[in-house]
Amino acid sequence: MKLTGLIAVVALVALVSTITMGADMTGSAKKQLQTAQTHAGFAAGYDTIAEVELHLHHVANCLEGPSGKNFHAASKNVCEGSGIFQDLKDSSMPGAHALPYAEIADQVALWGIQQTMAKDIGRAKAAATAAKSILQQAQDNFK
Repeated sequence: MKLTGLIAVVALVALVSTITMGADMTGSAKKQLQTAQTHAGFAAGYDTIAEVELHLHHVANCLEGPSGKNFHAASKNVCEGSGIFQDLKDSSMPGAHALPYAEIADQVALWGIQQTMAKDIGRAKAAATAAKSILQQAQDNFK
């Protein structure tokens, strides 16, 4: 009987740990989505190529994380953790609804960075504005 009780306790601890870890991932993903959206807004609001580019890199860095293929270390990572993509995947179903929007926002931010390299601030700021809106959609669909 004691072995059965011990197994039940171990199973309960494992279940609580899994639920807590999932809640942490969900909270982390939401916080990072908000940070990425804030930096997209910064990029949309600045009037210099350098500032727009910097904040678009922040958006891409938050989304992809340090192991992402477009991570720009010189721009620093303003988000914590392994990146929004990974956190959304780790958060299970809530993240599954938000992930497509985050992926689109990443592509838009990267296109905006290309525009800064071409010195086209109008298109770069338009990309930042679009990325901000798409990141809001990601947050709205985080269910």
